[in-house]
Amino acid sequence: MELLKKNKRIINVDETWLGMADFRRRKWCRRVSNNSVPHLQIAPRISFILGLDTNGQVYISLTQANSNSKIMEIFLLALVRELDKEDPEWRKNTVLMWDNAPYHASPATLKVLQEQKIPTIFTGAHSYDAAPCELFFAAFKKADVNPRWVKTGKR
Repeated sequence: MELLKKNKRIINVDETWLGMADFRRRKWCRRVSNNSVPHLQIAPRISFILGLDTNGQVYISLTQANSNSKIMEIFLLALVRELDKEDPEWRKNTVLMWDNAPYHASPATLKVLQEQKIPTIFTGAHSYDAAPCELFFAAFKKADVNPRWVKTGKR
């Protein structure tokens, strides 16, 4: 809240997986039953990395790779290039916020954050209420995101 009072822009960064395109499978089920899909519709699955700021600006990356420190480094460097184009002085009024996932706080990621001089705050693990990205993901995953079954994949 203090950052917002100081008119700082907060960019929440988080990621999710897209292993399927049709998320309408969600249903009420008994406590002992499974609500998961037995096989991936999209293989390899897609890593969906999102940056969502307090002004409503959205930065999205889709890759067919597992989220790890290297993928986060690539995302961060691309985000910095974009932010530099928008405003070379963005570091003075912007803070990156994300949770403590292992690859968010890994030595390699922390090194990139330091080298790029990215102001950063970390939330506690599983702080869904403090992560606007989670609301974006929930809204996105309410439907079939590929209703025409356009082929996905590396080939």
